[in-house]
Amino acid sequence: MQKRLFRLEEGWLTLILLWGMLFVSTLAIVQTDLTQGMHIIPAIATIALLTGLLLAKSRFSTNTANFISLIYGLFVLTVLLGANMPQAEDLIWRQRVFDMIDRFLLWVRKAIDGGTSRDGYVFVMQTAAVYWLLGYTAAWFTFRTPRVWRVIIPTGIVLLSFAYYYTGPEPMSAYLAVFLLLSLIFVAQTHLVAQEKAWRAASVRYEKWIRFTFLRAGFLAALVALTLAWSLPTMTANAAVNDALSSAKGPWRGFQDNWTRLFSALRSYSAPVSDSYSGTLVLSGPRTVGSAAIMDVYVEEQLPYVYWQAIVYDTYENGRWRVAQDANTTLHFPDDGQIDVPDARMRKLVEQTVVTYMPNSSMLYAAPEIVASDKQMYVEARPDDSGKQLVTTARSRFILRQGDRYNVTSSVSTADADSLRAASTDYPDWVKERYLQVPDEITPETLALAEELTASYATVFDKAIVVRNYLRQNIAYNDQINAAPDGMEPVHYTLFVLKEAYCNYYASAMAIMLRSQGIPTRIVSGYAQGEFNEDTSSYRVRAGNAHTWVEVYFPEYGWIQFEPTASIPIVSRDQSGGNPGDGFDVKDPINPDERLENLLDVEELNPDDLKRDPSFSASESNQTAWQRFVSKLPVWQMVIGLLILAAAGGAIFSANSYNARVESDVMRSYGRLGNWAGWLGVLFRPALTPHERADLMTTAVPEGKAPIRNLTQQFVRRQFSPAHAPDDDFDARHEWKELRPILLRQAIVRQLQKLKRNRD
Repeated sequence: MQKRLFRLEEGWLTLILLWGMLFVSTLAIVQTDLTQGMHIIPAIATIALLTGLLLAKSRFSTNTANFISLIYGLFVLTVLLGANMPQAEDLIWRQRVFDMIDRFLLWVRKAIDGGTSRDGYVFVMQTAAVYWLLGYTAAWFTFRTPRVWRVIIPTGIVLLSFAYYYTGPEPMSAYLAVFLLLSLIFVAQTHLVAQEKAWRAASVRYEKWIRFTFLRAGFLAALVALTLAWSLPTMTANAAVNDALSSAKGPWRGFQDNWTRLFSALRSYSAPVSDSYSGTLVLSGPRTVGSAAIMDVYVEEQLPYVYWQAIVYDTYENGRWRVAQDANTTLHFPDDGQIDVPDARMRKLVEQTVVTYMPNSSMLYAAPEIVASDKQMYVEARPDDSGKQLVTTARSRFILRQGDRYNVTSSVSTADADSLRAASTDYPDWVKERYLQVPDEITPETLALAEELTASYATVFDKAIVVRNYLRQNIAYNDQINAAPDGMEPVHYTLFVLKEAYCNYYASAMAIMLRSQGIPTRIVSGYAQGEFNEDTSSYRVRAGNAHTWVEVYFPEYGWIQFEPTASIPIVSRDQSGGNPGDGFDVKDPINPDERLENLLDVEELNPDDLKRDPSFSASESNQTAWQRFVSKLPVWQMVIGLLILAAAGGAIFSANSYNARVESDVMRSYGRLGNWAGWLGVLFRPALTPHERADLMTTAVPEGKAPIRNLTQQFVRRQFSPAHAPDDDFDARHEWKELRPILLRQAIVRQLQKLKRNRD
């Protein structure tokens, strides 16, 4: 009686595998550490599974069992969530219940109104409810109404979504691999249980050790399938496939945006990105940026020449620029409104939609200066004297993948030349303290040239124009120059020795020369405007548009862009007499014959094209090709893959050894024939003789007639002859070597035919 009480018809291994799949899935989610309180999810899934098992084995009807599960589930969720909610010790249970209800209703209101929810515990509540449902339905579709894929697919989808978008340190792919392995073994186990049930109903005799053989084969098949899947390339690694799927990604991207909006309190992790710029800009040697597509920028109408800003540098020392060291990083939400930047006259708001083609990026590119985005973003900025934010860079909180899009709003200057000439030179303290910095290594020749060029002009605007024009007219553009020799200051090297430069050198020379004359200046890196497509009202920006330019500060008007690089057209502003830049124009030499034939024809971005850009930090630019290759290797994936291959090899070796022992023995070989008969649909009645059974087998498998009869004959000699031994020269393994592929092929054909009949 006690043995029957603890007997599970589907086998305890089935329950263990089922719990293992749920536990691996919940453990992976707990390890993400997205928010506090996630540790209760495994317990909830386990209780739900046991509840489902009891109800599935009960005599309750389906509706009654589901209703009981709903009531009991609400009770369990309330108890566990209430006991673990923030500040639970300060609240009585009635207050905890109402607090959870209020949290959920507020979240629903945010979801409907388009707001941003910042309550992380709502995510715990919803995840707990999901795993109660997953645990209960997994048990129900295993022990009451067997539907194996309804058990595996829902839990797998939840785990896959976490594994795909999680960018933290935990190896989510390993959890996914274990889940898939358990799932495939679960499929084999449930199928074997169903087969055994059918065999018992038909009074078919079978050996108990067939379970071990079957599960071993299922385990090996699972390992092989996982190994093959591991080695396949991802579909998005191909740009053509990515473009073909881009339209299908629209609804999914909308879901992603809503997810980040409604669960903004979840923890985010940094991840390796392919951003072109870092916190340091080094005046180094040749650059090769390539022509890969970086992004498309959609605007309402074509703009005057525009830049796409990435990062601002303010301090120059020893031939390199760096960002503000005292900048603070704050998380800015879309419903926080615009960034509180300093007020400036003659500006207009310009909205842009950016589609990125970089595999993984974080920087939000926008026309200067960015004030808002529909993405949650980390804003690096330092406050001015009035508390306004001086933005260095804006980065998406969540990694932007190839094909993602975002909206940004910029405050673009429309100030004309006359207004800028009339601007005050009464600079605030925060400007004078930082943006007039000139290092001691700047040579007297550089200072003297700056003084000579600007001495004849009274306004800051005119002084900036004359320095700009001098650089454009006297320094030849060349992006293959060598770095300045050791001991030589790079700006001096550009102006007086080499007299060739590319954008980083042009901008540095102009900024330092103006600073030496008391004019606040900084440099900005990002991309030049790219090529405008009138049909789509968009700019195609390529890696070759990577650029650095100069911004000069004008009180009341803010930062104004100037273009000293000879290969880039100047920023056109309305001008009147007296401007030393009147009539100065430069034909755009950036791929003048290149025309975009197909807007959707986007090349795959090669990260190496970006890493060859000298705007990368010195540590990156000094890496050898081999070091870059090694640094990109997925080490832990390779280790796990090798372990899986080693395990598969060991399992195959053990299987072969086991087969050799079984097939070498005449008695066990004949028993294996009986096992194969079940797979072939051949039913042996107990009264049949061995030769009659062999006749049935050869009728089902005519190609295997000879080895089947040989094995049967030797079994009869071993069992019934006076010598009780087979022929001395008989080799059972030789017979199986011929028979095994025949039986395997016939069994597969029969299973496929059976599956087709079931579908019909």
